[in-house]
Amino acid sequence: MKKVTILAVLSLMGQTSWAQIRDFQTTRLNSTAGTGVASILATEAALLNPASSTFFEDSSISYQSYSTDLKKKNPARDAAGDHFSKNDVSRGLFMADNSGTLKGGVAYLQQEEAGFERERMVLHGAAPMGPASSIGVSYNYIQDVLPKKFSDRHQTHHMLSMGTTHIIDQKTILGLVILDPTRTIKGNERVIGGFQYSVAERLIVMADFGAQYTKNVSKQYLWRAAVQANVFSDFFIRVGKFYDNPANFKGTGWGVGWIGPRFGVEFAQKFSEQLGDPTYLYEDETLTDTSLSAILKF
Repeated sequence: MKKVTILAVLSLMGQTSWAQIRDFQTTRLNSTAGTGVASILATEAALLNPASSTFFEDSSISYQSYSTDLKKKNPARDAAGDHFSKNDVSRGLFMADNSGTLKGGVAYLQQEEAGFERERMVLHGAAPMGPASSIGVSYNYIQDVLPKKFSDRHQTHHMLSMGTTHIIDQKTILGLVILDPTRTIKGNERVIGGFQYSVAERLIVMADFGAQYTKNVSKQYLWRAAVQANVFSDFFIRVGKFYDNPANFKGTGWGVGWIGPRFGVEFAQKFSEQLGDPTYLYEDETLTDTSLSAILKF
């Protein structure tokens, strides 16, 4: 009985310290374990690097959805009365208009996870800084509803992010983003740099490196790496891995996608494990995000 009581107390303490919902990720980002700061992406520009919008001419609309499940549930969770929701779903609608000189878009996101709820509106825009470079800015309006055990349950945040992209040559791209420089959300500030390199005509490697710059960088760092193979003309396979000290997670991802001239569908799974002391997951537990998306280009 004493052991159960201790587990329950530790569970509440850990969950209280984890007072943020995880960042929304598209199907592509789930497949690459979040990697892609230097990738030229239209939908993901709203979440990752707004500067990449500059290099698109077409406009698009995309629907993204993923469910979160708990695998390898630790018996201590039930003993502590800490039940994990089986209905956690995240959804997002992304619209990008790249027809003009100033390019960008808007996104609306809804998330439910571990008793947390979040609604998020994103506006992002980008402009060229020469033929091979661009700069972009995104604004996020965020409304959070925390679980009942928190006193300040309803929170509103206004978050900015800035990014830049530079194409060195046909094979190499560099990117840099600064997330939440005004530190609107506690512990969310990051600086992340990345590169993408085409090893062969149908094989791309990419990696991101960053840190929570207001803390000890040697402890609050992150890295992500991924590979994308273009198997057929429109069919892609991706695998990735990440290690994120500030978010207290590590894991892997994989996915497939068919991206045609006007329409595309993608599927992905990401597997996340807790780092360090448990603040969300118990020992040996794994989160599985299963994601599906549809993209229409016009």
